[in-house]
Amino acid sequence: MNASLCQYEPELMLALRSGSFSQELHAHVTGCAECSEVMLVAQFLQRDAGSMGEISIPDADIVWRQALSRSRAKAAARAVRPIQWVGYSSIAVVMMAAFWLILGSPAWLEWFRLYTSNLLAVRGMWIAVSFVAGAVTTLTALFGAVYILRVDRLPVAP
Repeated sequence: MNASLCQYEPELMLALRSGSFSQELHAHVTGCAECSEVMLVAQFLQRDAGSMGEISIPDADIVWRQALSRSRAKAAARAVRPIQWVGYSSIAVVMMAAFWLILGSPAWLEWFRLYTSNLLAVRGMWIAVSFVAGAVTTLTALFGAVYILRVDRLPVAP
C-alpha cells in the first residue's frame, strides 16, 4: 500500500469516523485531489453500509457442499463423455450397416444363393428369414444405443 501524499489525510479519516469537520479541513478537501477522493470513497461506503444488514450470507457448510457437488457432477460428466461417444459411434455404425445391407444385399447374398440352389423350396424362405433377422438385429442395436444415450442424459439425484 502506498504511503499518503497528503499530510491532512489521517486527520480527514479521523474526522470522517467521528463526524466532525472543521472549516479548515473542509476547505482543504475541496482543494486537495487525494483528500477529495478519500472523502468520495468514504461517502460511498457510508451510503452502502446501511444496506449491508439486508444481505443474507449463506452458511459456509452449505456453500462448500454445493461447490463439492458441482465439481463431482462435472467430473462425472467428463468421465461419461467417452461412453457417450461410443454410443454415438455405435449408432453411426448400425446405420451404415443397415444402408450396406439394404443397398448391397443382392451382391452380398449371391454366395447364399449358390449355397442353397439345390434347396429350391427352402431358398426363398432363407432369404426372407435372413432379411428379417438382419433387420431385427439392426433395429435392436439402434434402439439399444438410443436408450443408453437417453438414460445417460437423465439428471442424477444429489
